[in-house]
Amino acid sequence: MEVVDLTMPLCDGLPGYPGDPPVAIARVRSHETDGYQVTQVCVGSHSGTHLDAPRHFFRRGATLDQYPAARLVGPGVVVDCRPVSVEVPSLIDAPILAERLAPYTVPAGGFVLLWMEGALLAPDAAQSLLEAGAALVGTDGPSLDAPPYPVHRLFLGHGVLLAENLRGLDRLGPGPVTCAFLPLALPDADGAPVRAVAWR
Repeated sequence: MEVVDLTMPLCDGLPGYPGDPPVAIARVRSHETDGYQVTQVCVGSHSGTHLDAPRHFFRRGATLDQYPAARLVGPGVVVDCRPVSVEVPSLIDAPILAERLAPYTVPAGGFVLLWMEGALLAPDAAQSLLEAGAALVGTDGPSLDAPPYPVHRLFLGHGVLLAENLRGLDRLGPGPVTCAFLPLALPDADGAPVRAVAWR
């Protein structure tokens, strides 16, 4: 069994979403000076590969720590939603998504990983995933949609977690997978960096 790492490495200076803090990593103790090594890591809650919780958009929404670990591991499906031309990112609407998803089934309470390479998800496509019973929707992009973020609001308003900045979906290819999205255990978190893996 090959376990595919879907996680973007957190490197010093890694930019976040516009307006979010960049990643800052500094060596504060070294073997040469102190006889051991310690690294200081400063990240935003949405740095690199991360999960969004409802609190991200809703004042009284659930925080990430309210989701049990068992809710973050389970069956899913990778859907190839790449645009025909990378020069012209496309909007994946419900008919396009239905065509790309047709060979597969969304597991009830499962995960849908959208291999999008620059495309964005339309609200009607998000509604169809919600109706299909998706509990987590992921993308290889920094966001599923653009301001005013109707897709974020729809999913998060229904308790569906969002995974963003996934890597390695090309190594999996489309089809059924099993996934694990394990975030940092941050109390009262609107989101958190996550170690994401998947396997068949």
